[in-house]
Amino acid sequence: MTFKIAVHSFKGGTGKSTITANLAVSLALEGRRVGALDLDLAGPGLHVLFEMKPDEIKHTLNDYLVGMCSANDTTINLTEKMNLKRGSLVFVPASFKAEDIIRVLSKGYEIGMFRDALDVISRIHDLDYMIIDTHPGIEKSTLVSMGVCDMNIIISRMDSQDIFGTGVMLEVTRVLEKPQILIANMIPPGVDKEKVRARLETLFSTKVITAIPFYTEILRALSSEVFVLKNPDHDFSAALRPVIEALEIKANH
Repeated sequence: MTFKIAVHSFKGGTGKSTITANLAVSLALEGRRVGALDLDLAGPGLHVLFEMKPDEIKHTLNDYLVGMCSANDTTINLTEKMNLKRGSLVFVPASFKAEDIIRVLSKGYEIGMFRDALDVISRIHDLDYMIIDTHPGIEKSTLVSMGVCDMNIIISRMDSQDIFGTGVMLEVTRVLEKPQILIANMIPPGVDKEKVRARLETLFSTKVITAIPFYTEILRALSSEVFVLKNPDHDFSAALRPVIEALEIKANH
């Protein structure tokens, strides 16, 4: 059975897509069969992190949602591209073409089609995990993914608007009765990450599984690569370890 994970944030710019891509690759490096799906239909970005060129993408999630292809037609096997020796990684991109974005956002899509796509792709590729990168905020696609997934990862920065929105996101997961993981990300230099962790845990009555500082090395990468793949010994890679361990425990129970 595939363990499905949705990665959310209330605002953009929290590092949500970066964490999604790096978690997917980290799990694959552990020998797991992983899928990564870009559900940020209004602002897709996973294809950049996975270093995908336009001519490498034949079909997208947008195409499937408007009936132009099958669910499995959207998948791209990145195992060889990422030089993964043990596990595997398949990627479902969203379209970055303006006309495709406008088409699916204006017409909408059936919730059942999205759910079916997850099931079909997970079954065909025998996935251990499917990780979904959602659109920031609370909208239809966000609520759909939160509802169909087994676990929700909520990512928060430290600005006041983001903290307020994170509280809303956490409350939604509670209403949906879905397990949640809270990550504090991009903690500014000079700020004690353990104090940040304690503050958020007190505020939300929820454990912060990892508190990740702002790393200039990741900024310099310009969000155009999977950082853990090229920097396995970096502190950022170590900061994801508690998340991976929590997912493994939950998926196996």
